[in-house]
Amino acid sequence: MDNLKPETVIVNGAGPVGLTMACELARHGVPFRIFDKNAGPAAESRALAIFPRTLEVFSSIGILDDVLAEGQRIDAMSLYNDTKRMARMNFNSIDSPYPYAIALPQSRTERLLQARLEALGGRVERGMEMTGMEQDGGRVRATYRTFDAAVQTIEGGWLLGCDGAHSAVRHLMGMNFQGGQYDEEFLLADVKIDSDLPTDEGSLFFTKAGIMAYFPFKGGRGRVIADQRPGTQHAGQEPTMEEIDEIIRQRCYHRMEVSDPAWKAWFRISHRMVERYGSGRVYLAGDSAHIHSPAGGQGMNTGIQDAFNLGWKLALVVRGLVAPSLLESYEAERMPVARSVVNLTDRMTRVVTAQHPAAQQLRDLLVPLLTGISFLKEAMAERLAEVSIDYRGSAWVENHGLGPVHAGDRAPDAVLYDRVARAECGIFDLLKTPGFVLLVFEGWEALPAAEGILGDLPGAVHRIVRPGQVGEPGTLEDRDCRARTAYGAAEDGLLVLIRPDGYVGYRGGNAAALAAYIERLKGMATV
Repeated sequence: MDNLKPETVIVNGAGPVGLTMACELARHGVPFRIFDKNAGPAAESRALAIFPRTLEVFSSIGILDDVLAEGQRIDAMSLYNDTKRMARMNFNSIDSPYPYAIALPQSRTERLLQARLEALGGRVERGMEMTGMEQDGGRVRATYRTFDAAVQTIEGGWLLGCDGAHSAVRHLMGMNFQGGQYDEEFLLADVKIDSDLPTDEGSLFFTKAGIMAYFPFKGGRGRVIADQRPGTQHAGQEPTMEEIDEIIRQRCYHRMEVSDPAWKAWFRISHRMVERYGSGRVYLAGDSAHIHSPAGGQGMNTGIQDAFNLGWKLALVVRGLVAPSLLESYEAERMPVARSVVNLTDRMTRVVTAQHPAAQQLRDLLVPLLTGISFLKEAMAERLAEVSIDYRGSAWVENHGLGPVHAGDRAPDAVLYDRVARAECGIFDLLKTPGFVLLVFEGWEALPAAEGILGDLPGAVHRIVRPGQVGEPGTLEDRDCRARTAYGAAEDGLLVLIRPDGYVGYRGGNAAALAAYIERLKGMATV
């Protein structure tokens, strides 16, 4: 038996979710081991869309620059009805430093995350297939079979199932995966593309023959996706280039020539969720907990944010800084998000794949009308970007007073001026250091009490002053008052505690209330 330290975390699965989880554990200084049954990262492109909120996560992890360099920037999504464009949804209205999507094959995303993990001192142990699992008190034991059929038992304090739709962890836990499969079959082809379609936007074609979507990659390649009528069965066969060409000719009224396929397949999609995200010392994240239609490109993004939500919480528990009850917030906060994504993508799938002529006519009438209403179009863009997700209903956040930002919201970014470094500094830059960020907006009479208020929780206190106002060394100057406006700081000051995952945990102006919240978060009082 391979005995690990009692606090060691076992991560099963080294896709984007497992690698994100491992990077977070490494950044927070928690011992872990990550296992995967495959010999290397994914060879196929698989998930491709990386939305603004995930780009913000990648900024914190430290791979954003590489993702932007390798990925294709997507500024909009155009919807076509036969020969004309009937709607265009821009991402530039999204309140994020990255108001766009990035198209990058999952195979490249995994390699960038793995490289970052290795730079943080971790590594993936490959050729390890989980065949058994049990937990007893404060220990978890996982049994693995290696490539050479040897058997190893790995023991640790926690087990995280990040092992995808066919999760061994979920299966061994005996958890139901409720839902169903869609009737339609879909074509997927990652190919070299020569077309007059824009390379900075995605394209979706609605036709009587069915739908077709096109997403460009860098380097003259891209992905084509199309539905097939219910009842079509290809029984695992690979589509031919002739079939792909025929679908494109029927459904795309722009010039598009395809060649050199890297991956082509027929596939079916499902929508399923577990009833619980964890049991005892075992938790699920990503596709192991929820799968849904790829409509909207939400799957990988949702899973990565599962990991980003759980990683810092588990790190604090492992390090003995908070009570294990904090982990209850993982399911409470992330399960409603997954349920919402499953419902949204289900509705989108049923709308875009409508088969009845009357339903197609109604869809083609409503889409341009609804997307022509600015606030609806912006709301839809924010929903896809996942920047509007909030945890306001969580019992682990606390809000006092009114303002544009509420506890449980994603913290907005704002550019400040660091007087010591004599350089600009964004609030998101502060989040790159693992830990809490306490923003103290000047005006509060008891400012000195902010020092030491975090106790032994990792983090930093940052005082924010008005333009030209005298402040102590280390203060950040809000030169254009955008931070004060974004957070709704009143004349008498404001305290905003941002969690390590970039969400507001506490917002208010009372030091005693903040101190009490921190003690409650640590488990010294009832949550």
